[in-house]
Amino acid sequence: MIPNKKMSKNQAKQFVEEIDKLPELAFEDLKAQWSKRIVSELDEEYTSLRATIVSLYDKACKLGQYEADLSVGLGLYREFNPDSGFSIVMANDDDIWRYLSCRVFPDITYDRYPKPEKDIQEQGGHLNHKRFYSHTRRIWVKTLWWYIFLSWQGDEATTRETLKDFGTDTISDFIERTGQGYRVELYRKIMQQYSQVDHKSSELFNRIQKQNLVNCKTTEPSLVKDAEAGYVRTLLNQILAAPVDYEIESDSGQETREGEEGRRFFNWFSSK
Repeated sequence: MIPNKKMSKNQAKQFVEEIDKLPELAFEDLKAQWSKRIVSELDEEYTSLRATIVSLYDKACKLGQYEADLSVGLGLYREFNPDSGFSIVMANDDDIWRYLSCRVFPDITYDRYPKPEKDIQEQGGHLNHKRFYSHTRRIWVKTLWWYIFLSWQGDEATTRETLKDFGTDTISDFIERTGQGYRVELYRKIMQQYSQVDHKSSELFNRIQKQNLVNCKTTEPSLVKDAEAGYVRTLLNQILAAPVDYEIESDSGQETREGEEGRRFFNWFSSK
């Protein structure tokens, strides 16, 4: 399907603030309804979509937050993708995602992010505004769609295999640290090659992201040898095989895991 209903930022703000103003007992009643997967005023057009995504979430969340995020993201991308007519312009339209957050998936959005921001909580509010509507790169369902789109490896099975060992921090790091716009082919190559690193960490991924932003100020990845694939090999080599900057020895003389992994990945690149 192509989602065609929208909710402006002001409309979403009003929706969320009305829930924030609920007395504690009334909010507990709403949570009880949401826990039974009952959502009021659901448009019939979205019934099938909601059933599909909520089922994916409920099954996957038993395996952890990242598995829930990954499964929902893949499910959303299966429903909305460029081949089915869901354009990048539409994917950039926060009003579409706000409608989905507030009217179609409020229960699982709350379930995934039950804690409001500190200032909202201090005012007696109940919902996380950034994850529902207010922050363009933190609206939960939107970030999951873009995570899959930017990591897409040609089919769902290969994409899941590529992303299976990542974590929730990778999603936020990936979506929020983009510089000026998204380079789709570049990011897909980054995820493909990073997936082959044995010892992944948020710190390591952050270093890769930061170095990529620095490099792209003076280098066009598509113009280097082997285009984006060659650029990413050089980028990861730059980070993972840099003993002066990143290899640290402990008092016992044992190298850190990152130093060991850097040399291992350097050898992997050298064999290609």
